[in-house]
Amino acid sequence: MPLPNFLLVGAGKSATRSLYNYMIQHPDVYMPKFKEPQFFVAKEVKNRIQKWVEEYDQYVKLFDGADGKKAIGEASVMYLFFYEEAIRNIQQYLGSDVKIMMILRHPAERAYSAYNFVRVNNPDEKYSFEQAMEKENERFNQHNSLFMQYRPMGLYASAVQAYLSNFRNVHIMWYDEFRKDPAHVLRGVFEFLGVNPDVTIDYTKRWNQGGKQWKNPLLRWLFMSDNPVKKMYKIFFRKRKGVRTNEFFTKNFMESTEPMDPATRSKLVDYYRNDIEQLSAITGRNLDDWLK
Repeated sequence: MPLPNFLLVGAGKSATRSLYNYMIQHPDVYMPKFKEPQFFVAKEVKNRIQKWVEEYDQYVKLFDGADGKKAIGEASVMYLFFYEEAIRNIQQYLGSDVKIMMILRHPAERAYSAYNFVRVNNPDEKYSFEQAMEKENERFNQHNSLFMQYRPMGLYASAVQAYLSNFRNVHIMWYDEFRKDPAHVLRGVFEFLGVNPDVTIDYTKRWNQGGKQWKNPLLRWLFMSDNPVKKMYKIFFRKRKGVRTNEFFTKNFMESTEPMDPATRSKLVDYYRNDIEQLSAITGRNLDDWLK
């Protein structure tokens, strides 16, 4: 019965989808088509995200096709956010030898990217970025979508320290390096997993690229609310997960988002400052650029 010997634990909106799609091209790597089962934090995410795996038997079945693969794993970004529960359950089911990977992004940029992603995909996001951040505690207590925890999901230091303290093998990647040179980052991943790093991977495509918004409120209403237009879309595009995945809709009905307000960015950097400094000390990485 194959079980994961590695986990990609986050962070959300830090190119984990692209990383996943590059990794599964390797002949010795197996990751299930269900990218984010969130099994080890199922109690925390239940009914707060679209999909999750709650039962152990269901989780095991995700790896039915992994026989003969050297590296077997899955990617669930909530394992970084709910790190305490995740670590307890990972150790219970997989032990402390499982390899842990994470990719970290400038937290202010991650927060704004997450907001724009939710604004495009979730009709409940009706507020400006600044207003939405003020409502984070209220939304968490009301069990709204966890992806609306824009700022808290960028507080990495405690989670990173906890994983380093509880697992023997932890591999940390950095979003900016991945965007600049994905082949170099993937080589490090494959070496960490103990598989051949010299395989050919197609790096030409990227997934879940953000930076888009609806061109006007009417279009947002048409494709985000329960109305006849959206129902017709679902009939003709049954295999699509959402309009954002359709290149035609993206090209014709969406536009680039406006840059983050400089004053908001400055406040966010101040919000994260202590956490960034702690993370720098924990990882030994110079993160001065994150403090600008």
